[in-house]
Amino acid sequence: MRLTPPWRFRSINFASGADPNAGSGLRNLRNHHANRFILNPIPFQSAHTRQRVILPGILALLGLLNACGNGEPVLEVGSLAFGESQVAGLPEAQRQRLVRLSAVGLAVGRDEVVRLGGPWLTRARKRALMERLREEMTLEWEGIDEAVLEAQYQTRPEWELEVRHLVRLSERWRPQTEREQARALAAEAMERAQEGHPFHELASEYSEEPGAGSRGGRLQPGREGTWVREFWDAAMALEPGQISPVVETEFGFHVIQLLERRAVPFPEARDRVAGEVVGLLGGRSRWESWVGERSDEIRIADPEDDPEGPIAFWPGGEWVRADFHEHLQGLPASRVRTLRQPDLSGWEEAVREEATLVRLSRKARNRGIRLGAAQEARLVREWERRVAGWAAVFAFEEGLSDQLLRERILEALTATGQNRSIARDEVDRHAPLLDGAYTVRGSLAP
Repeated sequence: MRLTPPWRFRSINFASGADPNAGSGLRNLRNHHANRFILNPIPFQSAHTRQRVILPGILALLGLLNACGNGEPVLEVGSLAFGESQVAGLPEAQRQRLVRLSAVGLAVGRDEVVRLGGPWLTRARKRALMERLREEMTLEWEGIDEAVLEAQYQTRPEWELEVRHLVRLSERWRPQTEREQARALAAEAMERAQEGHPFHELASEYSEEPGAGSRGGRLQPGREGTWVREFWDAAMALEPGQISPVVETEFGFHVIQLLERRAVPFPEARDRVAGEVVGLLGGRSRWESWVGERSDEIRIADPEDDPEGPIAFWPGGEWVRADFHEHLQGLPASRVRTLRQPDLSGWEEAVREEATLVRLSRKARNRGIRLGAAQEARLVREWERRVAGWAAVFAFEEGLSDQLLRERILEALTATGQNRSIARDEVDRHAPLLDGAYTVRGSLAP
């Protein structure tokens, strides 16, 4: 299991990096069906009875008609429709921001955060592969072989833990009274566990993690880096069978029981050891010189000469424009503005830098370098945490109806406050990714 952002809590198999519960749904403690009504055929109804039965339906229908501002929607983002009264007077820049906030809200609400971050994650993987290539090249230059790496590993082996846990979900931004109540319930469960009550029964009774009851709180085996730091440190401090104190993480309050601790075989930990050894060796100047030589070999095409041809090429490879434009989606908006304007000063150098990243990440793959499950999980968690910060500020949650989500998006667009302003600016910096995340219909021009 890996611990995920405030809007969800689910399990993951770290051995393969696959998520067995993907798409199983996010945490949703609210009932969004309070306004649901049912009309049953009745043989005979008085006028008063018919009024009581029909009136809720009429009100619901009027609510649907008013949802997009008393008329046809003028702007749609995915399943969200905004009417004239909701976007009237908004300049184009604000309408574009509305599209981005809608993308974030929809991704959180539909459990599509990882899909939303696809281009960002793709570039992050390229950078991670390039770093792994640096480590392997440095080991070769320094003559460090596998025997040296394994001897280094034996001085600090990596561990894999199997645990049961229970959690009372209460993120740090929740009201203090709610957090105190969650901590108290976790403490109560801890005391009962220490008194000898079967932990799997306590997990079923206390834990708010989906599926905890059927699994008795048991998680997939975890290694360092696949759980948040506080959780990992608390589990590592236990002996098999021992119960932890209440552990606070960004997701809430946990109680952990360690079931088993076993050393990870060296081949599975080899990449982590290589990184540590290279960190001790240094040698970055040689790497930078080598990268500079590879970068100098890259030729940047003039878009006017061949608008359909590769944008960059080098001995044995090229970067086609379709891949270039897809790559742009994972970059900050300021960087993309430079890369999309060939007449700007610095355009060629910016393209060369990105092409170098692409070239060397390909070289890493050609050498058989791959990212491990733990490293992949860290990248995903970094993206999820980024979105979780926006979701917390804007009150985006899984399971919100389109109407409620639309209301929160409109509030996020105009609400004052430093945190909201900072979050909106961060969202705008991801414009290349968010602008095309969901189908947009209607005009962005006022």
